[in-house]
Amino acid sequence: MNLQPGVISPQDWGLPVAASPSTAPLDELGISPADLDARARAATYNWLLNQFDPETGAFYGHYRVPDHTFEPPQTVNLIAPWQLLAAYDRYQDAQLLDMAQRAAGWFYAHHVVDHPMSIVAGGVRDGVATDHVWTKFGAEEVITCLGLFARTGDPVWLDRALQSGRYLVQARRHGCAPRYDLSSGEWLSRGWDSWGRVIEANLLLWRANDDSRWQREAIRWGEYALTIQAKDGAFYLIDGEYYNTDLAADELRALTLLYEVTARDDYLQAACRFADWHLATQTASGAWPLTIDRDDNIVMPTVGPGDVPNIAIALLRLYHVTRDRRYWEAACRAVRYSLNVQVTPDSDHPYKDNQTALWGFWSWDPYYDYTQSADQSTHHARGMWFLLDYLHTFPTGG
Repeated sequence: MNLQPGVISPQDWGLPVAASPSTAPLDELGISPADLDARARAATYNWLLNQFDPETGAFYGHYRVPDHTFEPPQTVNLIAPWQLLAAYDRYQDAQLLDMAQRAAGWFYAHHVVDHPMSIVAGGVRDGVATDHVWTKFGAEEVITCLGLFARTGDPVWLDRALQSGRYLVQARRHGCAPRYDLSSGEWLSRGWDSWGRVIEANLLLWRANDDSRWQREAIRWGEYALTIQAKDGAFYLIDGEYYNTDLAADELRALTLLYEVTARDDYLQAACRFADWHLATQTASGAWPLTIDRDDNIVMPTVGPGDVPNIAIALLRLYHVTRDRRYWEAACRAVRYSLNVQVTPDSDHPYKDNQTALWGFWSWDPYYDYTQSADQSTHHARGMWFLLDYLHTFPTGG
């Protein structure tokens, strides 16, 4: 079975929703598919919906558990709608789709450059350094808007996706620049280089518009990626010096998707080299250190938990293409880690008696500031659903 390009939901891959999942525990996860489904549902209905501010129509920022306070809405609203859209695919609950549109609308109004005189219209402002327009955020805006367009048919979301797509073209023209400085009017080469998200966005624009120029744009970004892969197989995408788990999943997935689209072996080889690097650096817990430098030094051993299941989704896609069982096993270990950082009633986590924190996921491991946020939850819940529906379609893992 050939899977479709997609990011948000296993249904975007063409996988059917797992119906009546088995209650038999899986050795790879330590829980059953039915439990996996229940965990993701609780993370949505019992946790995520409580993070939404109905007055602003947006998700709060971080929830600070010790003092029971919510930060005002911020950039979390860029990808938080992905969990709602993936849940909508499963449950066909109209309130989830409405909430996703409201959050995405709030984000557009507050963070997307849209003035007609701007050469970076469609770019997305940083939440703190508001003069900086980030390419990685622009690509995620494309993915969010196309996800909404596919599910609502509302042309406003397609228009917004195309606008951000045009920004990505300008970033590519300027050396695949990671950001633009509005104050100086300069494209900046240093920063968080997230070409993987851009490739995904361009491939989705190609599918949504049946316009081959977006496929060509994806390939151009892929060519750029091939030139910067390190000898050890990794990509050091923060200032060209540091690997970070936030810049890993989309890059691995993008290389795999490019291979599927073009049948070019160099993309598959690059994906496998990057995946093999992850296999070599995956810890016993199933996670990866947050930051590693080019000399293999662990800069920050703390884990960003939401990045881990996102990498699992990418490994799962590569497994489907290669049938290399090592990628399947690594993906399962990563999802198992994700399960261990969810605050459940029977867990040993602090604040499990806090009903607002229950079924959520910590922002940092080990505990740092005891916060939770919807842009991390989206990766955890989606990781569970991708694995669940893949197992439903391929009961032995393919």
